[in-house]
Amino acid sequence: MLAQFVIHRGLIIAVIQAIFSIVFYFVAIPIYNGMLILGYSTVYTNLPVFSLVFDHDVNAEAVMKYPPLYKTLQKGRSLSLKTFMIWFFKSLFQGCVIMLGTLLAFPDSFTNIVTITFSALIVTELLNVYSSVHVLNWKMICASILTLFLYILSIALMPSYFDTSYITWNFVLKVFAITMASWLPMFIVQVIVGKLDPSEFEKIMKQQEHS
Repeated sequence: MLAQFVIHRGLIIAVIQAIFSIVFYFVAIPIYNGMLILGYSTVYTNLPVFSLVFDHDVNAEAVMKYPPLYKTLQKGRSLSLKTFMIWFFKSLFQGCVIMLGTLLAFPDSFTNIVTITFSALIVTELLNVYSSVHVLNWKMICASILTLFLYILSIALMPSYFDTSYITWNFVLKVFAITMASWLPMFIVQVIVGKLDPSEFEKIMKQQEHS
């Protein structure tokens, strides 16, 4: 899961940049530069993504009781071409929705496109973490709260990157709508697929619950 998130984190930025360049006549200007791209790779996404190392799908008692659970790892299904394509499509979809959604919701805000898309991107990444974990713990919650606090603080302390005069309740609501449009459909599909085609460990855990 951690490797998939690291891949996704880079792909979604590439998608947003590609659409930005295409829409604005292939301009050779990065949408995010300087501290933003550095902060995205470290401060704004590092803690939530790497907090996934504390996640676990089954407890130690179940692993000892059902040795077949090890077979899933041995088959390498958690990191395969199929899972890579799933995360590739997820990055493509979310990047397109964030960029195109911003252009539709804020048609006259070219100068603020960085603040809008970057805010939606950070919140989407945080939601992706929560929708992918099996067991939520306090370390993950603290990592996300700290990350969100640092991002809000950076908006206030970095006026050369963020135009705070443009941030109103209408702005917040539109960014929230863009974020939900990028994250919610993928989450719904994930839940439906999980119900129709559960993983091996989910099948075994259900058997344990009924036994």
